[in-house]
Amino acid sequence: MENHIRQLRARTAMTQAELAAAAGVRRETIVFLEKGTYNPSLRLAHDVAKALGSSIDEVFIFDDDVGEYVVLEE
Repeated sequence: MENHIRQLRARTAMTQAELAAAAGVRRETIVFLEKGTYNPSLRLAHDVAKALGSSIDEVFIFDDDVGEYVVLEE
């Protein structure tokens, strides 16, 4: 999943370690998020966005074409 974590951190002059502490995770988690190799839970996405003073939609880029929804008929 793509994101704007690095850019938002730069805007606020926040280090990976500072963001990790604010979000309650290890710095390595922030590294993996920034690289796009780790998809956050909704809770983690919320905590990261809050720590950056942004909304989840401003931080994370959701690709609508990735997931398909199946509608079950009753």
